[in-house]
Amino acid sequence: MVIKIRTAFLLVLLACTGKVNAQIGFERILQEIDTNNLTLKALRQKLESERIAARIGLYPSNPQAEVIYQWGNPVDIGNRTTIGITQQFDFPTAYIYKAKLAKGMSTALEHEFRAKRAEILNNASLLCAELVYHNALVMELQRQQESAMVIANSLKQKYDAGVAGILPYTQAELVYQELNSRISQAILQRKILSDELTALNGSVQVHISDTAILLPELPPNFETYFSAIELQNPELAYLKSEVENSHTKLQLVKSEKLPSFTVGYASEKLVGERFQGIVVGMSIPLWEKINTISHARANERFVQLLTHEYLINYRLGSERLFNKAVALRELIDQLTESIDRLNIVDKLNLALDKGEISIIDYYTELNNYNSIKERLLEVQYEYLKTYIELHRFTSF
Repeated sequence: MVIKIRTAFLLVLLACTGKVNAQIGFERILQEIDTNNLTLKALRQKLESERIAARIGLYPSNPQAEVIYQWGNPVDIGNRTTIGITQQFDFPTAYIYKAKLAKGMSTALEHEFRAKRAEILNNASLLCAELVYHNALVMELQRQQESAMVIANSLKQKYDAGVAGILPYTQAELVYQELNSRISQAILQRKILSDELTALNGSVQVHISDTAILLPELPPNFETYFSAIELQNPELAYLKSEVENSHTKLQLVKSEKLPSFTVGYASEKLVGERFQGIVVGMSIPLWEKINTISHARANERFVQLLTHEYLINYRLGSERLFNKAVALRELIDQLTESIDRLNIVDKLNLALDKGEISIIDYYTELNNYNSIKERLLEVQYEYLKTYIELHRFTSF
């Protein structure tokens, strides 16, 4: 009963993690890249080729046929004709392990392809996230620029009317130009990211206009997250397949140390005489297979240690990312609360218009407020990147 409950719980977790793309908003784009990416097309073809190659050598060696025709000397003793057909077989268990190893290699190749596919699509997800961040940054900077332009126009009118000096108006113009420069830089970076994403999509243009950085929820704790995520890691699945394959290889090598057999038919024809019958032979691998078992056993141990090391590092790395995501989410909530509480733009504009504060004080306070808003975008982007890394094997 406990096993059934645990299984059902994991199935629910897997279903939830399968919705990651929808949560971060990149599902359609990643589906296009999965179809159009040239590297993935080549890897799929390579996978098919290697699957076929894994089944090479599963069958016995080719039969041998031999015909010997000999002339007699002197002529009166006649000629001799010898015919032989033989087939060599390994010990029967060798073919069982060869077939098992071929199947295991195909499984490992599939996991290896899934890992490479996940890497490409994860890179695409990160590019999408960075594009959305730059869209949001451009929108925020344009908002600041519009506000700066209003202030600059107001100060210019006061300057033209002789109410204000040239210095406040000049400072407002400098702020406006600085924002304009930052917007141009962000737009340029956005174009570079879009080109990289287009290249991943097989040169098919990709357009992302989203400006809202989505913040998907994390599982309640790390153990809940990791118990589901571990099952979907193709790199770990590949290593586990290699552990099984190395054990099968050891069994195959042991079976190849057993004798191989030769059976066949032989016929010899002389003048007035004919002999025919069966051929049975046995080959004992005394020297050819020396050290093969030791090598296979050492390789099995190596793959086991490699898998154990990967699992430890993967868990520790995932835990670091999970804790980072939790901390970032808390920081997002704090920054959001500060922005809601310190929404002082209208108050600053009114105070400046009434002459209650200087232009220097105005921009000092405004820059502090805008810095918090930009910082919020940065932290949201960092959180989304971390979330994507946490689900790099479960998003596709």
